Amino acid sequence: AAYSLGLPCFAFQPNALEGASLVIDSMRSEPRSDDEAQNIQGSLDNLASDSGLLKMLIWLLAPVAMELSKYPQLMSSDPCEAQGFVNRLSDQARNNMQYASSLLDALPENEEQTNDYLRWALAEADLLLRNNKNMVDAVSKALAGGAATVGDCVAILEEW
Repeated sequence: AAYSLGLPCFAFQPNALEGASLVIDSMRSEPRSDDEAQNIQGSLDNLASDSGLLKMLIWLLAPVAMELSKYPQLMSSDPCEAQGFVNRLSDQARNNMQYASSLLDALPENEEQTNDYLRWALAEADLLLRNNKNMVDAVSKALAGGAATVGDCVAILEEW
């Protein structure tokens, strides 16, 4: 899911902490040799936006969508990771003035909007997985074999 969404992440089990770290890292700037701040936007898209936040939520809910498509009850995926992600970013916005403005602009305004974002992201994750069923099956088969590396998975995704 992360690869399809263009996220710079290869976690096989997405979690709220990694998602929040990706968003914060995408907001950081690097000093240039002439001591000016240079946004690293060119190498890492700023995920502190509506679209970035929604991509992260889709990524976090993809395991839930996958499991729900196969089983009537969740056994290993955790839908609370997405809510935890939103909560972590809200905490960062309150506690870190450097990131507050960008995060507050991207985060849902209230609990109702948060629930709407989560429902939408779950539906989009399900659609993403359905539209890429053959690819998902091939990656799942490779991972089930136990010997697949991240490179092997990328090769499958790139159809090499």
